[in-house]
Amino acid sequence: MKSGTDEAVSTVIALMLVLAILATCIAIYSATYVPGLKQQSEILHSGEVQYAFLRLSSDVDNLYSLGKSGQFSEPVPLGGGDILLSPVKSSGTIELEKNQIGTISVINNDGGTFSLLINTTNITYTPSYSSWELQGYSYRSGVVWITKGAKETPADISLYTVREGLVQENNTRNQWLKKAKTVIPEGNGNYTMQIISMTPVDGKNFVTGTGTAKIRLNATEITEYYENVTSITSVSEDVPYPINLTVRILSIGVSVE
Repeated sequence: MKSGTDEAVSTVIALMLVLAILATCIAIYSATYVPGLKQQSEILHSGEVQYAFLRLSSDVDNLYSLGKSGQFSEPVPLGGGDILLSPVKSSGTIELEKNQIGTISVINNDGGTFSLLINTTNITYTPSYSSWELQGYSYRSGVVWITKGAKETPADISLYTVREGLVQENNTRNQWLKKAKTVIPEGNGNYTMQIISMTPVDGKNFVTGTGTAKIRLNATEITEYYENVTSITSVSEDVPYPINLTVRILSIGVSVE
């Protein structure tokens, strides 16, 4: 009986030693490797967000260039940093903000004034990393920015300085406004113009969490007709008023969910 007891005790001791070694290995992994691996994972996640914003910028450019109805959707991972033995993910927040960049007023001979608003949308991503710098991203008027607090720098490698990024923003807005202010003669006193406006969808301009969000662009076109127009403000072309004006409005609804 004594021999059997000694064997049982030896088995228990061996098991305890194995468990102690395993616990020591886990502790060393957690203390030494986990911080670096989580940091690396969050860096990779930050790169995924950057590429998503660059693709989004390209989607917006396509809609403005085509000037037609269409839909685009870009998935954006809100959180990252989940690794072996540390599955907790960071989170992130995406916000949409309307930015009015211009107004065109149409006046007819009855004294009626109709305001056509030209908007764009600023899109920002703010992370809540635990191991990496709080590096966020922002899209404004055709330019993607890398942000850190109040500091920002262009994400596009073709823009070397903040000044170049701001100049590009301004040039993009001017191109959009110039296109909106172009009146095309169709003959017999009829003219057409197109306005493209990018506006957040009500109730779908904010999302936060650890999963994957989708930024959606839904461009739909409507047509408005104005008779006996006597004035169009901010239009540079010489127009022989009064005219009949057809306005094609491409409304780009931006939502995040």
